[in-house]
Amino acid sequence: MGPEPTPSLRPELLSGRSLRPPSRPGWRDRLRERRGVAIAVVVLVMVVASILGFRAAAEAAADQALDRRVAELESLLESAEPRDFLAFGESVQQPGTLAEAVRNEDGFVNLRATAGLTFIRFQPSGWWSGFTERCLVALVRDDGVTIEVPNTNCVRVSQPDS
Repeated sequence: MGPEPTPSLRPELLSGRSLRPPSRPGWRDRLRERRGVAIAVVVLVMVVASILGFRAAAEAAADQALDRRVAELESLLESAEPRDFLAFGESVQQPGTLAEAVRNEDGFVNLRATAGLTFIRFQPSGWWSGFTERCLVALVRDDGVTIEVPNTNCVRVSQPDS
């Protein structure tokens, strides 16, 4: 007779699984092992998607609000000429003047007037204004009024040369 098998290899101690060849864990097994990492990735993707969605909603709301605001400013400034704003400081003191109406407009930032060009900046307001950088710029020339909406903060918009 030969040597007796070691006690751990006796058939009653073997589970059956140990006789199967080792298998590679599937994606479900790996996911269960890294559940915390998977949850963190899902939460991160949801946060990024919600931020992008919120940003898109803010941009759409800004576009709609600024279209209305441009129409309001165009109607206010339709007959304006640069010389209407040359004595802006004094004109604002007189009730009913165009200068007073412009200064009292919501979001008025500043006005720079020369003989050929008046440059007026308005900082729009709304829930979306903290998430989008927009500015309303009115250029009043002898040949008419132009209103631009650059995608930048009003402080960064510089006055054109003429």
